[in-house]
Amino acid sequence: MSMKEEEMIEKLRKEVEIPDKVRQKANEAFASIKKDAGAGAAEERAAERRTGGRMPGKKLWILAAAAILAFGTVTAGAAAYMKWSKSLSDGMAVEEEQKRELEDAHMAAPIDQSVTDQGVTVTMVQTIVDQHFLRISLKVEGYEPPQGEQPDFGRTLITIDGKNIDDAENEEDYVNLSSYFFDNIVQSPEDGKAVNLDGTPFTEDQEISYVLEDGSMEYNIVLFNAESEDYFMEKPIHLELTGLGGLYLDGYRPNIEGTWSFDWNLERSDMVRACSPDIALGDTGAVVEKIEISPISAQVTYRFPRTKTKEKGYNDSGEEIDVELTEEPPELIGVKMKDGTTYSYLYGGPGSCGFSSDEGEEYIHTFGLNRILDTAQIESFLFLKSIPEDEEPLTEENFYIVPANEKTAGRNY
Repeated sequence: MSMKEEEMIEKLRKEVEIPDKVRQKANEAFASIKKDAGAGAAEERAAERRTGGRMPGKKLWILAAAAILAFGTVTAGAAAYMKWSKSLSDGMAVEEEQKRELEDAHMAAPIDQSVTDQGVTVTMVQTIVDQHFLRISLKVEGYEPPQGEQPDFGRTLITIDGKNIDDAENEEDYVNLSSYFFDNIVQSPEDGKAVNLDGTPFTEDQEISYVLEDGSMEYNIVLFNAESEDYFMEKPIHLELTGLGGLYLDGYRPNIEGTWSFDWNLERSDMVRACSPDIALGDTGAVVEKIEISPISAQVTYRFPRTKTKEKGYNDSGEEIDVELTEEPPELIGVKMKDGTTYSYLYGGPGSCGFSSDEGEEYIHTFGLNRILDTAQIESFLFLKSIPEDEEPLTEENFYIVPANEKTAGRNY
């Protein structure tokens, strides 16, 4: 294989993001081609000695063509896998194999729509959807916020299946929206504290940067519906962003008056693991009846008796009063994986919790995760039992541990 051919193939390799398993197959193919090409060259040299002439190098080029065809097949397969946004890929600690699995299951999907207005280009990069949550990631180019400014869009309008989420007439259609520009700060899985993306501690006096290395920014929108299963799936969605500026203590200040609109259809994914442990959490009175966990969210259904307690509080005049509160069951706060890894702080929000009716004992807690989980590798669920003193990290002593299977149903933890 000539130097030019090798450079061409190496260039293709670098320009295309290829799954590890596919890359291995491609490397094996290239190794075989080089081996065959070497054998062909030896045959040609032998023929030259026999005939005094040179054989056409058809075999090498047939093999090279086969390589390009094979690589083309690899490329087509690789192109089906999208390039994730940094805020979701690094911000939610997604491993490469997890990306492939989520895409194959239609949970994560590329959108790749771009709109330019007032010199600012906003690109819809991708979505991740499950039975209760929708995450949207966008790339913003052509705008650099002034130093010290927290950038934000002036208005976010979203319709799902033709319904404006701001006009919900019943609880089933209520959608919680949160949004933010990615600031390279994430939550540590060890102690739940804020850390920089490179793992270094976050300090309050450090300058927060929203601009990535390529000069772009990333904007994330999280939508949450607790009441309806599969609320977002297989529905058309319209997103309209208006204005771009900054958030200050006195409110939003516009810098650019532009509009960026997108329309696409969401896919369906059934990538959720359900467990029905029927396990009591110590003497708290709470029984974990069901846990549904996807790579991006969790929902716990408890059986929990209503109990009122009184605590001291203050009214608007500053007078001390007795405040009546309803007891809450221990929260699902982390998981332990089969390889021994423990994620003690999984809450990423948004979330909701409360009794499902005015009279019954069914209590439901639903929340978004702060990282992507391989749910098949969960060994046990960790419910908060106690909080250590002096801000020490949580240990197993601070948890009620519920195995992630149904063989232990009826036991007390």
